[in-house]
Amino acid sequence: MKTLVNFRDLGAYQTVDGRKIKPAKLLRSGQPVGLAENDKEKLVQDYQLRQIIDFRSSSEIAKKPVDSMNQVNYHNIDLMKDVETGNSSLGDLMRNGTVDEVDEAMLTVYGELVMNESAQKGYADFLAKIVAQETGAVLFHCFAGKDRTGVGSALVLSLLGVSYDDMMRDYLLTNVLRQADNAKMVAEAKAEGKNAEQLRALERIMSVDEMYIKETFTKIRDNFGTVQEFASQALDFNLNRQNDLKALLLQK
Repeated sequence: MKTLVNFRDLGAYQTVDGRKIKPAKLLRSGQPVGLAENDKEKLVQDYQLRQIIDFRSSSEIAKKPVDSMNQVNYHNIDLMKDVETGNSSLGDLMRNGTVDEVDEAMLTVYGELVMNESAQKGYADFLAKIVAQETGAVLFHCFAGKDRTGVGSALVLSLLGVSYDDMMRDYLLTNVLRQADNAKMVAEAKAEGKNAEQLRALERIMSVDEMYIKETFTKIRDNFGTVQEFASQALDFNLNRQNDLKALLLQK
């Protein structure tokens, strides 16, 4: 994809029992805004995209509405509606934060995304939408496709039986796929007069780090034991529904 940042198809990841995720079923990305017509056509024709799930807030959507595409349904789930970010908002940290402040805020966010009741309802809705989409592909995204989307991807891959190491590789791939866009943002901030610490903090907040997603899994382990139990207890997604997810997305 030339104009869709941080895009990938989660198909072909292998589960610990040797099965593979079907291609062109589960897609993740940054916000699909201002796409070239060729990229839209590729999504609809080659990937058979039929559902977009947008994890952004209403204010984010108002500023950058998702591109419309033929035959594609749209569903918004505001995951951060009630999520705590610590002492400063992420917007404030992007403008004037320090690296330490960014790390502290991101650890809070990654824990809250699985412990906050509103976020849990959001991910429950997300999983239900995936299972309901029997034909074609689902694309899920947020702004950068890294945090809200990263946790969503980690949960789905884990429930499908993909190894922790492969889940982590997919998560960290964001740092490669967003490299050019992040460098552009940092260059623009430097031109605006941001100091070296502010530029490092901006680069940090637009990246992902293994310790962030580890915080998510630590919260799940400490409070629920396993991702499967977390899904059952917090996301209304019991073992039968988890098996439905596997039947839909895994090759036989």
